[in-house]
Amino acid sequence: MTAALSNREASNEKAIRGLRPTPALVIACLSLFVAMGGVGYAALNGKDKKRVRSIADQEISKQARGLSVANADKLSGTPAAGFQQFCTGGGIKATAVVSTTGASDTNFTSVPGFNCFQPGNLTTSVQIERLAQGQYFVRFVGNTGANASGSAVTSMVGADGYVNYVLANPSPIPGENVFLVIVHNAAGNPVDNRTFSLLAF
Repeated sequence: MTAALSNREASNEKAIRGLRPTPALVIACLSLFVAMGGVGYAALNGKDKKRVRSIADQEISKQARGLSVANADKLSGTPAAGFQQFCTGGGIKATAVVSTTGASDTNFTSVPGFNCFQPGNLTTSVQIERLAQGQYFVRFVGNTGANASGSAVTSMVGADGYVNYVLANPSPIPGENVFLVIVHNAAGNPVDNRTFSLLAF
């Protein structure tokens, strides 16, 4: 009888263990609750929103004295640019949102973007060139020296698939760090006619 009980207890433990949620399920549920919380906030009436804003102000003031939800645009008299550490070590040094449709495969062409290595130059400081299907050089003119950017974050804009990058080796512009960006569809094949973003730091 004792052996039968012990076998039954062991099988009950296995059944209970099988009902435990996986880490992926826990994260998915947490994401759902957070997303639903945003919907819940939108549904709040005026008095409740004031209460939520008050709590947010308290939490913000713990981290950044003088800053609140109401004066976030003023930033205590300092312009927003004063808080963004562009062009410094570890800061954002260059950005580009690139549509690859019609990209030249014979030379670099200018695209809109921001480039710390060419301050004030918003027309010719960010360039791309198509290397092969789904492969593009992204050049931030002047990206050289000790402060050169060699790290980035890339993402697909408005389409399925993904984007990754490496530093071009050898660089098509001697002495300059140039990013080689590869754009993939959902199946993992390099593709053209997509838009991607690149944030270099």
